[in-house]
Amino acid sequence: MMNSQVIKSFGMELKKFKKIWGIYLCDTDQGIKMVQPVRIKEERIWFQHSAKEYIYQQGFTQFSRFHLSEQQTPYHVQGRTIYVMEDWEEGTELDFTNFDDVKKATKLLGTFHAASKGMRPMQEAETVSAISIVPTQMKRRTKEIQRFRRRIYEHGRLSDFDLLFIRYYSYYYGLALDALKRLEKPVCSQWIRTFKENEYLCHGNFIHHNILTGRKGLWLKDFSHCSYHIPLYEFACFVNKTMQKSGFDADRALEMFQIYKTYMEHGDGLEELFFSLLIFPERFLKYCNLYYNQRRSNPSTKYLEKMTELVDTQQEHEQFIMEIKKELL
Repeated sequence: MMNSQVIKSFGMELKKFKKIWGIYLCDTDQGIKMVQPVRIKEERIWFQHSAKEYIYQQGFTQFSRFHLSEQQTPYHVQGRTIYVMEDWEEGTELDFTNFDDVKKATKLLGTFHAASKGMRPMQEAETVSAISIVPTQMKRRTKEIQRFRRRIYEHGRLSDFDLLFIRYYSYYYGLALDALKRLEKPVCSQWIRTFKENEYLCHGNFIHHNILTGRKGLWLKDFSHCSYHIPLYEFACFVNKTMQKSGFDADRALEMFQIYKTYMEHGDGLEELFFSLLIFPERFLKYCNLYYNQRRSNPSTKYLEKMTELVDTQQEHEQFIMEIKKELL
C-alpha cells in the first residue's frame, strides 16, 4: 500500500495519489510521478537504470528516467516491496492503422537501438541478455513443432486446434526452415556476431501500449523487458505486428525498412538478415507452444481464437512475403 514515506524516500512530499493498473499516480511537490511496486531483483532494476542512463547520455531522451532515492538507488525498499519512481507522461497509444505514426515509431526504434550501442551496465547490475533467441530459441521452437505433430496423431480425438495445426503445418513449418537456413548463411551469421559484439539493447516490448504520443512527441515507456539482443529481430517483430494490425502491405513494410536501416551500421547482407527474421513464423510457433504445453484436460479456447485469426491471413501473408523477397533479395 502506498504511503508518504515511499515518496519521502525520493526526496518529495506526497499530496495525494490514486491507484490505476497496478501503479500509483502520485501528486507530489515536484509534479505528477508514477510509482510502481515491482517483483524483480534489485540487480535487474540496476540493469534497466544503466540502460536508461546510457541512452540518455547518447541523446535518446524520449522516455522517463528513474528517480533516485536518498540512498542513491533507482528504487526504494519498503518492507518486502520494491518501488520505482518515474515522471508521469500522458499520451495516446500508437495506432497501427495510421502509417504516419508508424513511420515515426520506426524512427523511434531506430534511434533507440543506435543510442544503445556499446552499453555497459553499472557495477550493481545483473546483465540481462536475450541474444540466444537468435537463432537458438528459433531452432528449438521449430523442433518442438515437429514433436507436437507426432503427438497429435497419438490422440484418439483431434481438437479444433489440432485440425488447424495439421492444415497449416506445412506452410508455417516451411517458413521456419527457410528462415533458419538463411540465418546460417555467412552474411547473416556475421551480422549477428557484429550486433552481439557491439552490445546493442532491445526494448523488449515495443508494442502499441508502450509507444505513446503526447506533449513531447513519441514517448517510449516500460523498460522492464530491456536486454541485450539483436536489434533487427525487434524491428522485424514490429514490422510483422504492424502488418497484422493494418493489412499486409509490402510497400509499407519496405518503406519502414528503408527508414530503419539508416540508423544501423552499413554493410552488405542486412536485407538478407531482415528477410530471414521477418518470415520466421513467430506467432504460429508461439501459439502452438502455449496450446500444447497447457493442460490438455481443460484447454483454453483463447489460443484457438488467436490461431484462427492468424491462419485466416495465410494467403495475404504468402503474397506479402513473395513481394518483399522480390524487392529485397
